[in-house]
Amino acid sequence: MTDPINAAPPVSEAIALKVQYQTRRRNWRGQLSISTVRAVDGVDLRVEQGEALALVGESGCGKSTLGRALLRLEQVSEGAVRFSGKDLTGLDQSLLRPLRRNMQMVFQDPFSSLNPRMKIGETLAEPLLVHGLATRAEARARVAEMLEIVGLDPAVANRHPHAFSGGQRQRIAIARAVIARPSFVVADEPISALDISVQAQILDLFEDLKERFALTYLFISHDLAVVRHIADRVAVMYLGRIVEEGSPETVFGNPVHPYTQALLAAVPSPDPVRERNRPEPVLRGEPPSPASRIVGCRFRGRCAHAMPICATSDPALARVGDNKHSAACFLHHHEARQQQAALP
Repeated sequence: MTDPINAAPPVSEAIALKVQYQTRRRNWRGQLSISTVRAVDGVDLRVEQGEALALVGESGCGKSTLGRALLRLEQVSEGAVRFSGKDLTGLDQSLLRPLRRNMQMVFQDPFSSLNPRMKIGETLAEPLLVHGLATRAEARARVAEMLEIVGLDPAVANRHPHAFSGGQRQRIAIARAVIARPSFVVADEPISALDISVQAQILDLFEDLKERFALTYLFISHDLAVVRHIADRVAVMYLGRIVEEGSPETVFGNPVHPYTQALLAAVPSPDPVRERNRPEPVLRGEPPSPASRIVGCRFRGRCAHAMPICATSDPALARVGDNKHSAACFLHHHEARQQQAALP
C-alpha cells in the first residue's frame, strides 16, 4: 500500500465541485423567471499521474463542463479544483496563464477549434512562443517534428485548416495540445465527429503520445467501446454527479449502478443474431432537467429498483467490494449492510 504521507498529489482533482448557471426567461406575459442550471453538482474526482481516466454518460450529463472546469475554462461555483496539489479555484487569468502549458484540451470539433486565418505552422508554434519555450527558429523545428509524430507531412505547415480532412484536423488539434509538453490533457469527445475508419487511428495516436510524453488523460466519451479500449479507469456520470467508478474490468464486467447496467445493455452487438435477440433497453424516459430542484436519488424516476429511501436521500459514492470500485446506489448500500450484518 502506498504511504499516504509520501504519495504524490493527483495531477487533477475536483473536490465537492459545482458549476452552476443562472438562466433568465420571460413568459408570454413578460414575467421574468430565473432558474439555476446545476451542470456539475458536487463531484469528487481524482486523475492520477500517468493514467487515462474515461468519463462517460449521456449527452447533457455534465461531462464536458466538468472537463472544462478542471482546466478552469469554466468558472467554479462551489468546491475546489486542484492541479498537481495547487488550488486553481480562486486564481485569475494572469495567474492561470503560466500553468496553461501543463494542462491542455482537445475539443470535439477540430475545425471550430482551429483559427481558420492561421496557417497550421503558426497555430502549432503559438503555444511555444506564448510560453517562451522556443525561439521562432526553434519553434519551426519543433512544429515539423510534431507534425511527423502525429502522422502528417511537415510540408503541410503552410496550409490553412480548410485544406485538411476531419481526421487530419484532429491530428493537428492533438499536436497543438501536446507540443508544449503538458502533463495533463482533457480530450472532449475527440473522435465522435470522425469517420469510424479514422477513429481507431486517432485512438492509437492518443496511446502513442501517452507513452511518448508521459501524459495523463481525462478522456470524455459516450462510446463505451472506445472507453474500454483506452481507459485505465472509468467514471460514469449522470445528471451532474459521478454514480460509478472503477477499472474497465470491474465497471464493464460487474456494473453495480442501474444506470451503468442500462448503458451497457444498450450497446449494440456486432453479431446480427445476438443483436436481433437482444432484450429491450431497460433505460426508459429522459433525465430530469438540471434546472429542477432534485430531492433524493436523481436516477430514481428511471430506475426499476427504486426504494422509498431513494425519494428522500441522495446516495453517496461508496466502495463496492474493494477500494478500486465504487457506486452511488442505495441498492448496493442495502446489500452491503445485509452482508455486513450476516458476518459472525
